[in-house]
Amino acid sequence: MGIVIGVVLVVVGLILLVTWWSMFVKALMALVPIVLILLGAGVFAYFISEMKSKAESEREKKAAPAEEGANK
Repeated sequence: MGIVIGVVLVVVGLILLVTWWSMFVKALMALVPIVLILLGAGVFAYFISEMKSKAESEREKKAAPAEEGANK
């Protein structure tokens, strides 16, 4: 039963895609810039976070030898 429903949905989807092709293209034209903006913001936030993490890690590495020398 699931296979029949899947095939029917694929056929109906293809028919509607052909019928509404111009609307489909307009929807893609509207979505692509929004997706690019969101992806760009996500990548930007990720790399800012990575840079902060790397800077914090380097600060901890520099502070560790000074603490070891003070404990001796």
